[in-house]
Amino acid sequence: MAYEHLSSAGSGLYMKFRKPLTSAQGIASWNDRAFILYDTGACAVYDLKNRRVRPLDVFPLGSYNWGKPNLDFKNHANSCNFSHQHWDGNPIPLLYVDVGAGIGADEDGYFYRVAVENITCQVDAEGNENYRGQVLQTITVKPEGDEARGFRDPGWGCPCHVLDAEGGYLYAVTARFRTTRAALRPGEKNALIITKYAVPEVVAGTKVQLTGKDILDQWELEDDTLFTQSGIFHNGKIYYFFGCAIHDYPNHVMVIDLENRRIEKRIDDDLGIFGLDEFECGTVYNGMLLVNANEVGSPDGNLYVIREDILG
Repeated sequence: MAYEHLSSAGSGLYMKFRKPLTSAQGIASWNDRAFILYDTGACAVYDLKNRRVRPLDVFPLGSYNWGKPNLDFKNHANSCNFSHQHWDGNPIPLLYVDVGAGIGADEDGYFYRVAVENITCQVDAEGNENYRGQVLQTITVKPEGDEARGFRDPGWGCPCHVLDAEGGYLYAVTARFRTTRAALRPGEKNALIITKYAVPEVVAGTKVQLTGKDILDQWELEDDTLFTQSGIFHNGKIYYFFGCAIHDYPNHVMVIDLENRRIEKRIDDDLGIFGLDEFECGTVYNGMLLVNANEVGSPDGNLYVIREDILG
């Protein structure tokens, strides 16, 4: 099905941020703060209101993992989403983090899992913010009984988990084939696979395993869009980010209408606003869709506004 193509007009740089580590990944925002995750599961907190380049604090998430027991379990921290749930009076809502790095599974399910993190903050006498992360729950997906119920295996490759906090749903976004040119099969069309679950009740210290019986719905969106990154939920839609410009995979954003199960729009960087930065993840802040991007060969990253009119 055809969808609307939009240019990058109305987009631009919101702020630069200094990276404590090389590879910035997921981002989520709360209360004028951007929580930008880094490969291995470190988190740097930035001031979005005053647009300070340097982080207010850098700390390890509870799910921090550089590769134990092996590199499949390294926390790539590819995406994250704040929920609406607060733990034990903490003003910061629970953060759902995609963890894992390997394509495959162990006895518990796919290596890409969701860590439910309780992030707390203490402010010292000088006004410095000090953060700490704790894993309350781990959510795994194990393809057990999926086909018998008429569903595809929803965990192929590296699934991105997108949280609809208000509705209480967790969407796994995957694909039929890897979204690289080398994986495209002649005569076959690739597709995004959207699998819908209810968000499990948070019980501290638990591991929840989702299988085919937990799938509420699933559908596919045919498209050969390349180099998937991550996505976020906003107002009934998934805003999904693609691209790695240094490898000739152009940056773009796809808007997925969940109610009508269709790709609604695609925003392309026809004006070259994002240069050769690599899109990673996004967040909604003060009515703006922001995407964080790694600036190649630089200690800085960039936060871009994606079209001021794009949020519906």
